[in-house]
Amino acid sequence: MRHLLLALAETGLLAGWPQTTPERTELRRTSTVAEVRGFMEALRKQVPGLEPYQPKGAPRATETGKPLLAWRLKGTGKDPLRVYVNANIHAGEVEGKEAIQQVVRELLQGQHPALRRNLDLVVMPAYNADGTDALDPAIRPWQPNPSDSGVGRRENALGLDLNRDLMKAAAPNTRWLLAMLNDFDPAAVLDLHTTNGSTHGFHLTHGPACTMGADEALLAFNRKMLVEVREQLKTEGMPTYDYGNFVPYKPTAEKPPTAWETYDAHPRLLTNYPALRNRLAVLSESYVYRSWPDRISDTRRFVLACLGWMAGHREEIRQQVRQSQSRWAEGWRRGSVTLPLSAKLKQVERYTFDWVEPIRDDQGRLTGEKGRTRLELPSFVGFEGQDFVAIPAGYLVDPAFTPTVLPLLRAHGLKVLKGSARPRGLTVLHFLETGRKVSPSAYQGVFTLELQGAWKAEPTLKKLQLTWTPTDLDHALYIPLDQPLGRLAFYLLDPRSTDSLVFWGAFHSALIRGDGMWGEPPRFPILAVGREEAVPIVPSLPPAPKAQE
Repeated sequence: MRHLLLALAETGLLAGWPQTTPERTELRRTSTVAEVRGFMEALRKQVPGLEPYQPKGAPRATETGKPLLAWRLKGTGKDPLRVYVNANIHAGEVEGKEAIQQVVRELLQGQHPALRRNLDLVVMPAYNADGTDALDPAIRPWQPNPSDSGVGRRENALGLDLNRDLMKAAAPNTRWLLAMLNDFDPAAVLDLHTTNGSTHGFHLTHGPACTMGADEALLAFNRKMLVEVREQLKTEGMPTYDYGNFVPYKPTAEKPPTAWETYDAHPRLLTNYPALRNRLAVLSESYVYRSWPDRISDTRRFVLACLGWMAGHREEIRQQVRQSQSRWAEGWRRGSVTLPLSAKLKQVERYTFDWVEPIRDDQGRLTGEKGRTRLELPSFVGFEGQDFVAIPAGYLVDPAFTPTVLPLLRAHGLKVLKGSARPRGLTVLHFLETGRKVSPSAYQGVFTLELQGAWKAEPTLKKLQLTWTPTDLDHALYIPLDQPLGRLAFYLLDPRSTDSLVFWGAFHSALIRGDGMWGEPPRFPILAVGREEAVPIVPSLPPAPKAQE
């Protein structure tokens, strides 16, 4: 990077232009929230075009009062494609924060005219604002870091991983993002990270959305985009591949890698969530063991390559989005729609990997290589759905939970009606629980609840359990699934979904009755409207997720 900065200075590309914090400090520091704001505002004064962006109805600050800051750079051409770029959701992974500032400056300088014409960008360089400012040289010591400032914290001030919050939306940052998706409605989302795991030969790994229950053709198109970006960068001397890790996670000479596996199909992750809205997403993971300036440079190159592909294929992207929406509507016209309750990894291809046997110092930093082995391995970088169920016409939510559930459903952009608007020609169904699992430890501050069962026409009542009256049904919230965001509504509201509001504890007071709760039992808080299901003989729970970046 130092030689790059010198080259830029010599060509005059930095002369008279604002510099990022790493550029100003010779790579000794990374940006704070205030420094990001100062840089972006300095760009605004330099040339017209860049403006602050705040979604309608979105929070303006975190729990501690840190500002949530984004900027919009509208395309200068006709009907530009909308794209959102997110950085620093894990604030110890600072490369994206610095790279996107450089990209915005280059666009304003006129360096990428096709992107400037054909893309309408919103960027948020410091998404995890609390973590961004909690800089400490002791954090992530295994990666080469800016020497003076160190890097920020992974989680927010409440100890929540914001990259696990997309469904429960507990944090203001997440509610800001949901408001942006509803207001700006980007066709694609980029989320910029740095890896933690395997030692390999790639400069950067990346991933498309691989979301359980999303439109399969759209997921395939999302992957096609990144394969083409990968091949382009390969010809330019930058090796990249799908995000993942070797199996076993820490291979040795005695137990070398046998496969490559990606992470998770749940929509709680930012890269997976947009697919349930029929949109594209890109995960960027710079390689943790490359130098700090190289990680910034690699991220910048990858972002520009992705933006270039999107600008050149914007009409194809729009067509794919429209077709995915049409397929969802057509499924309802045919009368039956099924979605999976779990997913398993699938092999997408065989690929050649460089496995590096590392030499590390006492901080875990990579200081050398014992050896480098080239291996052709099965690559499990996709998922296939399993445990498919026919989904109902909609769900009814107990009116007692309206104050907490209604704002969350609206934040996700879902259409919510009164219970009296439910289809009267269909049956109101009750959930017959056949199994449950309460997590033995808290995950994201929640003792999660996984349920198995089926929807039946007749309720199975406990003694003195509160019943549903016709008035209750009419006063309930009714969420139809034949709406454009019906996939999202299913995974939020079906009690068997392992990313649902049931899973995340929104209904714990009714569903988990502990010591001291000796009153008459409440009713099950969600009903379905549709046709009853067969009771599953053997409940199937998805495997516990592995640790991921």
